[in-house]
Amino acid sequence: MSKKKEIATEEWDFSVLEKAPRTVIHRALQWELDRELGSGREPFLKSAECRRALAAGKGQGSASGVVELGRASDKTMPFEETHNFRIDWSQPREELTNQFARWLDSQEKNGRLVRKPVLGKPRQPLTMLRKMSIVRLKANGYSLRTATAKFSDKKRFVQGLHKINWTTASREVGNALTRRRSNLRAIERTMGGKNWRTSVYQGA
Repeated sequence: MSKKKEIATEEWDFSVLEKAPRTVIHRALQWELDRELGSGREPFLKSAECRRALAAGKGQGSASGVVELGRASDKTMPFEETHNFRIDWSQPREELTNQFARWLDSQEKNGRLVRKPVLGKPRQPLTMLRKMSIVRLKANGYSLRTATAKFSDKKRFVQGLHKINWTTASREVGNALTRRRSNLRAIERTMGGKNWRTSVYQGA
């Protein structure tokens, strides 16, 4: 084991997100993956983005990545309506699909929707954030045993890392970074070659 180095709590202890809205957790994961790829941003837990998100969600429940902003004024055909939506593209496809499905469910009450769809269970990104914790702890010289001894004040969160295979965590995080890197290249192409570091985090 290499020499242990100091590692800031916000770099690996994501326990504050365990009861956060699901969309905040997704945002944290994407933010941290982008940091690994060189976004230059501070840790998500220290960011204004995090403070706003947790304040809005009060640390629990489910925020929404699909928000209806109201009816639009465009002319439509019979049985049609135009709606404006705000979409949080940091959320994965299945999360946005499920949230839009819930919006459709709400339309049943006014008779607009005929058939209620079957909703699936959304994936939980906290496990991947925990794997990032493991990767960062290992990179700073910690094993499962030494991390448990060093961070006794974070005992509950560290114990949660016991359930994860530390050997495969690096590979799985690496695969996630590869997928995200591909996404960012596609975003740059869509933005006419504009650097993703500025286009993705504009206004953050």
